[in-house]
Amino acid sequence: MSRRTQITLTDRQHARLLDEAWRSGLSMAELVRRAVDAVYRPKARTTVNGFELNVGLWRRPDAAVSGRRIRPPRLSDDY
Repeated sequence: MSRRTQITLTDRQHARLLDEAWRSGLSMAELVRRAVDAVYRPKARTTVNGFELNVGLWRRPDAAVSGRRIRPPRLSDDY
C-alpha cells in the first residue's frame, strides 16, 4: 500500500532534486523514497570496515544524540 505525502522544499532543494532526477533518469518521488530509506533504515544501509571516533562534552546531551549511542550487548548475568 502506498501513501501520498506532500512536502515543501526550498527552491534550491527542488532544483537539486530535479537535476538529480534528470541526470539519473529516476523520478523525483523515487529519489525521495530512496533518501528516506537511506536515512531512516540504518540496518539496511551498506557499511564498510573502519573506525569512527566521536568526542564531545555536554552538560545535558540531546535525546537524539544519546539515543544513537552504541551500547554493548547485555549479558544474561547482567539482569
